[in-house]
Amino acid sequence: MSLPALLLGTIAAVMPASVVAQTTLPSITVTAGGAYSTNPLLTESSEAAASTQLDVRPQVRFVDGVSDGVIGANYTRSDYLSGGLGSNDGYGVNGSASTRLSPRTSLSVSATYDSQILGAGGGFFVPSALAVPPLGTGTTGTGTGTTGGAAVDPVAVGTAPIVVNPVITQPGASGISGDVGLIGLRQRRNTLQAQFGGSYLVDTRSTLSFGLNGVRSTYPDGEAQLANYNSYGANLGYSRSLSEISSGGFQLSLSKVDYARGLSSQVYTPRFTYSRSLSSRWSMTAAAGAGIVRDGSSGTNVSLSVEGSLCRITERGQGCINAARVPSATGLGGVSVLTSAGLSYSQRLSEKLSLGIGGNINHVDGGVVRDVAGGLSDAGNQDLYSGDVSLQRQIGQRLSLVGQVSYRRVNSSFADGSDIGARLGLSWSAGRR
Repeated sequence: MSLPALLLGTIAAVMPASVVAQTTLPSITVTAGGAYSTNPLLTESSEAAASTQLDVRPQVRFVDGVSDGVIGANYTRSDYLSGGLGSNDGYGVNGSASTRLSPRTSLSVSATYDSQILGAGGGFFVPSALAVPPLGTGTTGTGTGTTGGAAVDPVAVGTAPIVVNPVITQPGASGISGDVGLIGLRQRRNTLQAQFGGSYLVDTRSTLSFGLNGVRSTYPDGEAQLANYNSYGANLGYSRSLSEISSGGFQLSLSKVDYARGLSSQVYTPRFTYSRSLSSRWSMTAAAGAGIVRDGSSGTNVSLSVEGSLCRITERGQGCINAARVPSATGLGGVSVLTSAGLSYSQRLSEKLSLGIGGNINHVDGGVVRDVAGGLSDAGNQDLYSGDVSLQRQIGQRLSLVGQVSYRRVNSSFADGSDIGARLGLSWSAGRR
């Protein structure tokens, strides 16, 4: 059995039987078309190229009154028509399930397998397929640049909140995290992530939460300077309702990152947390504290660790703004500080026209490069900026026309350049959402 199949089998096994037995919502979106990019892979030797594009995203959701489960997959492929660039693809599978075991206790589990070329443009940005966290979702972090642990609804009073693992689908350079420095190498990264979390309602105002998570990141075609790594983490939190619409508390996250070439780091992240529903449409979350990194190369380093989100959901649109500054593991071979901000928003302008806007900023402070002989050197600061605007026009019951323009700019260890691109394609959707 393949790794992705095993991953999804595990998710399906932990889903409550009632979820599968109740409402099942299968859906699929297939988008195909063409693109033109001035620098498709963000390499130093910029060369414009046209390409064909394919983006396939099936999903099945299982819902009942107390549980929710999702299994999905994605596949993107670009075939370049000039410049000798050949083709590249990205693919992945994901699954998640959450359930309320009792009025006081809830659990969640999620897992994701992702394989992509770092610096490739990704798939189409289809506004109707944009996913954002629901209102009231809290934010927690592992201290290694990945979302982890138990994020809970802060305003549920009297019953245990459903534990959720918020997912923001951002266009362009989403998912790169601390590996901005590897852009330009045309390097594939395979990432397997798994999370398990839960919460327990101590009384009508207080909630305890916990989370366990693991990440395995590998570079199958890796050059000598790249480092595979495994990361393991846990977190424990306490939240207390301050009013009917807000809550505050604290969280302690611990994680360990082991690199294949021997470097090891420990990350400790104590933080205060705050969540608030601003209105029936707006919610915000925040966490602030310290990120403490200990490793054998540079001793102990302490930095500010913060995360925050502001989300809005209406009948016609949904979106979130997210910002974070956290320690992050990287394939360069060490833990560095990642500062990021992202916007993901979709709006139905009319019955047949939808707009999508997305943006992403990543800045990595330093990082460690280990050479073949075992020596260490500073990777320097790395930056990546990206933005996308997309329009979707319905031309049939299941068919729509999608147009997209994008801009990216990178300054990394192995690349320094920009890319302007455009895509045009047909999107076909079927199923229930």
